[in-house]
Amino acid sequence: MVFSMGVADSAHAWGPEGHAFIADMAEAHLTPTAHAKIAALLALEGDQHLDQIASWSDAIRVSEPETGPWHFVDIPLYAATYHQARDCHVDESFATSGSSCVVVKLPEYAYRMANVSLAPRQRLEALKWVVHLVGDVHQPLHTEDDHDHGGNSLHLIYYGKNTNLHAVWDLGVIEHQFSWQLGPNYSINRKTVYDMAMKEDQAITVQQRVKWTSSASLANVSYETVSWVNGTHELAWAAYRHLPVDVQTSGWEDRYQSYAWPVIREQLDMASVRLAALLNDAFR
Repeated sequence: MVFSMGVADSAHAWGPEGHAFIADMAEAHLTPTAHAKIAALLALEGDQHLDQIASWSDAIRVSEPETGPWHFVDIPLYAATYHQARDCHVDESFATSGSSCVVVKLPEYAYRMANVSLAPRQRLEALKWVVHLVGDVHQPLHTEDDHDHGGNSLHLIYYGKNTNLHAVWDLGVIEHQFSWQLGPNYSINRKTVYDMAMKEDQAITVQQRVKWTSSASLANVSYETVSWVNGTHELAWAAYRHLPVDVQTSGWEDRYQSYAWPVIREQLDMASVRLAALLNDAFR
């Protein structure tokens, strides 16, 4: 999957708003111990909250293009489940070696984040990756490919904007739902996103939180990541099935928005719950 940097939306999974949304909800459920330890790491670079680092790994992709494949996994759209030899591979567009997809990188950085023998700045970098990649594995078009670079090559018009299917799932649906718009250099109104995140967090039930997490998130993170990816991948084919025959026409967006937003909403909620559980387990 190759992201087209010429299309702003497709450069950021869930967009800065979506990643901040996940981070804000997760931070609200940190234990006092985890909160204190994470705050100490964030303070190394003058930050105070997880939403401030949630899109850092997207920001470095221009200077560190080899990290690009770490954000996704290329499971064929109609394949049932993830298969590492087939789906987590060397991307010829980047100078990488070995398996480099999100299914490998998320557990790797989760263990580094929790490793107290590493230097604090190394753990902070790992924390940045974990906060972001947990969001990425819950974006359906980050877990599939249909010979179109994960929907990046499927160009369409969404509410009058020339974009692509991947960007619609990254940003288009979320921004239309909340009437949000990115500022210069992908800046966001953090208070507006935070306020909406806290409102959404209150809607997540206790039963959902129990269902979406395991009792040993860190110890099981490799297994859990595969499970999360497979669950997200199951949603990907519907993203294509709900498209009209002619995606360059107008008038279909409301129907698509009505289908896509509930899916995205639950994925954002799920990611936040799982991120909180993983951070609480790593920073006990």
